[in-house]
Amino acid sequence: MRANCNRWGRHLRLTELIGALEEYVLVDPNDSINSTEVTSLVMDHRETDQQSAFFALAGSHFDGHDYVKDACDRGAPVAFVQHHVESEIPQVILSKGNPRAQLALLSATLWRRPSEELTVLGVTGTNGKTTSVHMLSSILRSLGVKTDALGTLWGRLTTPEAPELQRKLREFKDAGDDAVAMEVSSHSLVMHRVDGVSFEAALFTNLSQDHLDFHHDMETYFRAKAMLFDSARSELGIVNKDDPYGQVLLDTRGDLIPYSISDTKNLELDASGIRFTWRGHLISSPLNGVHNVYNILGVLTTLVALGWDESTLSEVVPLVGTPNGRMELIANDLPVAVFVDYAHTPAALEAALLACRTLDPKRVIVVFGCGGERDKQKRPKMGSVASALADATVVTSDNSRDEDPAEIAREVLSGTAVGSEVILELDRKRAIELAINMAEEGDLVLIAGKGHETTQRSQGKEAHFDDHEVARQILKSKFGWSPN
Repeated sequence: MRANCNRWGRHLRLTELIGALEEYVLVDPNDSINSTEVTSLVMDHRETDQQSAFFALAGSHFDGHDYVKDACDRGAPVAFVQHHVESEIPQVILSKGNPRAQLALLSATLWRRPSEELTVLGVTGTNGKTTSVHMLSSILRSLGVKTDALGTLWGRLTTPEAPELQRKLREFKDAGDDAVAMEVSSHSLVMHRVDGVSFEAALFTNLSQDHLDFHHDMETYFRAKAMLFDSARSELGIVNKDDPYGQVLLDTRGDLIPYSISDTKNLELDASGIRFTWRGHLISSPLNGVHNVYNILGVLTTLVALGWDESTLSEVVPLVGTPNGRMELIANDLPVAVFVDYAHTPAALEAALLACRTLDPKRVIVVFGCGGERDKQKRPKMGSVASALADATVVTSDNSRDEDPAEIAREVLSGTAVGSEVILELDRKRAIELAINMAEEGDLVLIAGKGHETTQRSQGKEAHFDDHEVARQILKSKFGWSPN
């Protein structure tokens, strides 16, 4: 149980809160500002109450300034705005500077800068963030350090918005945590969500194509990731030197700590997991694939940089299991192996399929789709990867959102190799059923793209859908198997 921390925060006089700002204009028609106290900062007017300060942001779909009156009607004592809005509510006008950076500063102030009381470890990169955070938090807990985690498996956003992030960090500290491992997305860096967070260490896993709908090109995407390694933001930086962008990052800051596959000796990958020698110590893990060798190396290098003993770390790595939806085996001791994985980029799908190959199956059958309203350029590339590395590919739907699922699938199919076995089935449940039923003894089925997710979003609707549940139902029907 967590400590009974106020849901929204602590009482703070508004004058103290806005005192953190360098420049603002106060419009206080009721002369109430000196007596006003707040317990939270909210960006959604529907979450305001009599002690919630409303922060109006202009977004891509909605402008918070249009909802200042609604926030006032719900009792909000003050609104932070970028321009004056006709309303009876007191307004703090922030006409200069980046409003998101100001939101982060105010959030850190309200929650008393909790990251300065915690060991915060940030992980960024295209792939491997969730597994690395899972490993960091699990290993530290095994070593007796009370540690929490933030990321894809632990919330709606990979990295929460600044008010929620600062609140969570304060809750972790007030509950007795000493450390937090968290995923740091490129969006969160560009959008200032992690401003005001002091990172003791930052880990860079890799960079490959993703989110180009937001960043537009790889260089801009890389510059966003590199922001985490500014010396004013993170004390230590640990970087995968085998990644081309990782090497660029190492070249820009001389005190960053590299890690590489060359750090290993006697590397073995098979159905039982991973084994290698590192700095004279045997490292073994139940995880699969070369990509997880890199994840393990990044985590170990980070923890050694923080002062942990290499021998002690080698003893606890085998205790860390597979995170939800990351090369997760659905059932043991069946004629057919079925894995669920979150791979939703070309590089991640390639890594997952190569990991499948290390298990020496007769055939690999992959089921996947591409998300709508996301980087369209990666769709044919994922089709190419699948048809090159799998023996059979079933292309289906995956969170098509407001795009046509058939059009998304056509873009995926355009990248598949001529002559490869490729099947189109837009109904994801039927696609998974088709893949498992066509599998024979010794085959492996990889269900990729959704991983831990439990919903499917299409045409403005969100419905429950869990790859794990669907696979288990089909395995039960085909083999009479039931989970323990």
